[in-house]
Amino acid sequence: MKNYIALFFYVFFLTTHFSFSQSRKVNELKKEYIESALHNISGEILPVLKWENKETLKYYISGKFEFISKKEWTKFLKKIEFVTGFRIIPTEKFSDADIHLYFGELTDYFKTFNIRAPQQLVSKFDNWSSRKYNRNRQLTLATYCIVPSKTKTRNRGSYNLKKLFLKSLGMLGESKDKYSLFYKYQTDGNRRLSKTDKRILKIHYDDILKSGMKLTEVKDLLNSKINLNKIIKEKL
Repeated sequence: MKNYIALFFYVFFLTTHFSFSQSRKVNELKKEYIESALHNISGEILPVLKWENKETLKYYISGKFEFISKKEWTKFLKKIEFVTGFRIIPTEKFSDADIHLYFGELTDYFKTFNIRAPQQLVSKFDNWSSRKYNRNRQLTLATYCIVPSKTKTRNRGSYNLKKLFLKSLGMLGESKDKYSLFYKYQTDGNRRLSKTDKRILKIHYDDILKSGMKLTEVKDLLNSKINLNKIIKEKL
């Protein structure tokens, strides 16, 4: 009898511990998604911004592609394709591109894409990004600039190149995780998509999550409609 009681409490402990652990992971993922994907301006969290009604995203490269090998770049894009469902391909036609990668000086980048920015910023930054979207907050164009003359290391260039591509997908928040590409700064540990980064991307491009949704709607979906446990268990 004592053995049965001991077994019961052992199974109860394992079940409770597992449920608590899963619940903690789910709550952490909810928090990470909101922080990393949604744009927070002075405490105001803006609605969801993403590409919709597209199966393929085309990108165009202006200038000399630098800082990572073509092999590493292709591998990075393949991971994004896998979790978002998009096909991401290069184009040699400027006007066909959804996403523009510009390698050059900010002054030239601003002129090319008719971007208004204070000139005093030109000497301070090694990158810039810009996006256009419609009234439903569906992305229509994304551009970003990498400034080789101001990029001090290859790691810095690789980080900017990848992080700004994620911004071109509407991922405009900032993670507190130093191993995440969504982290505010470049570190020794955030040169590639982490497992959590891929989970966040997968959530953002779940069909049930729509452009223009406000934080309250997003939280409701994360709590009831999007299967976060399944995403955590997936091999991404």
